[in-house]
Amino acid sequence: MFPEFQSFLASRRQEIAHNEEGEFRETSEPDTSLASAKIMEQLGIARQPGITAHDQLSKWLLAASQAEREEAGLGLPIPASPVHFIPGQYNIYYDFKNTDIALDELQKAGVDIKGTLLDFGCSSGRNLAVLQKAFGEQLDLFGVDPATASIEWVNRHIPGVVAKVSLQEPPLPFDDGMFDLIIAKSIWTHFSEAAGKRWFSEMRRVMKKGGHFLFSVHGPHDIASRIIKDVPLPKYERFAGHEKWTRDTFLLDLVKTYERDGFYFQPFKQVGNQGDLRLIEDAVTDDWGLTFISPEYLRSMLPDDISIIQRSIGRTGNRHDVYVVRRD
Repeated sequence: MFPEFQSFLASRRQEIAHNEEGEFRETSEPDTSLASAKIMEQLGIARQPGITAHDQLSKWLLAASQAEREEAGLGLPIPASPVHFIPGQYNIYYDFKNTDIALDELQKAGVDIKGTLLDFGCSSGRNLAVLQKAFGEQLDLFGVDPATASIEWVNRHIPGVVAKVSLQEPPLPFDDGMFDLIIAKSIWTHFSEAAGKRWFSEMRRVMKKGGHFLFSVHGPHDIASRIIKDVPLPKYERFAGHEKWTRDTFLLDLVKTYERDGFYFQPFKQVGNQGDLRLIEDAVTDDWGLTFISPEYLRSMLPDDISIIQRSIGRTGNRHDVYVVRRD
C-alpha cells in the first residue's frame, strides 16, 4: 500500500467506520427498519429473529407469486430501459433497505415522518414507492429527476405521488417553503462545488422553515473503501483531470487534494461515460462527476440559515456519509 494511503487511513480513522474487532466495516444496516417493519405489519407477516425486516420483506417478495405481490400492493416490476434503475442486493423493484436507512437517520435526528416530502433525484421512484406503501396516510409525496422517462414511469405506476421533470440547473417547479422533508440519496456525491452550492440554495428555497433535508456525500469512509476493498471500482479513466487515470493515480490525487482542500471533484469526460447522463436531454458533464466532501468544507457550502443536525458515517450504499440538516 502506498504510504500516502496509509497516512490517510491513519489520520482519518475517526471518520472511517469499523466493526467491533476494529476492522473496516463493509456493511451498514438500518437500526429500526421503520418502513419495512410497518409494511410487514400491514401484510400480517410475522418478524423472524436473526434477520432484518428489509431482508425478510425482500425475500418474501422474491418468493411471492405476481398475484400475491399485487394483492399486497407490492406488484411493481423492475422498469425496462430507458427508465433509470440501479439494481440492489435483491432482484426486485423496491428499495426497502435504503428507505429504512433514510427514515432511521431522520428519526435519530428527532424528525417527525409527516407532512410534505420531496425525493430529489428520485430516479424511477424505488424509495417513493416504499414510502407510499408505509406512510401514504401521513406523507404527501413528491419526486423530481432530470430523466423524463423515469418521471413518466413514476407518474404511471405510483398512485399518490406527484413527480416532475427537473433540469440540471435550478429552479425546481415548486413554490417557496413547500416541503417539510427532502431526501437526496447519491446526488451530492456527483455535483461540482458550484452546482452543489446552487442546489443547496434551491433546497433551502423549497424547504419550510424548521424543515429537514437528508442527503449523502462521499467522505473518508468511502475513500477508505476504495483503498482497502476496491469498492466501488469505477472506470476512473472516464473522468477528466488526466489523460488516462489508473486506479492508483486517481486515488493518490484524490487523497492529496482531499487532505489539502477538503473537497475533490472530477467531471465525466463525456455524457456517454455515465448512465444517468445518457437519460437526460441536452445533458452536460461540466457539473456532474465524482465528488468527495469533508465535513468542514460542507459547512462552507451550506446557506447561512441551514444547520447540520447530524452526520452518520458509511451509511447509504454501505459507503456514503449521511447528513441531516435543518432550515432555521
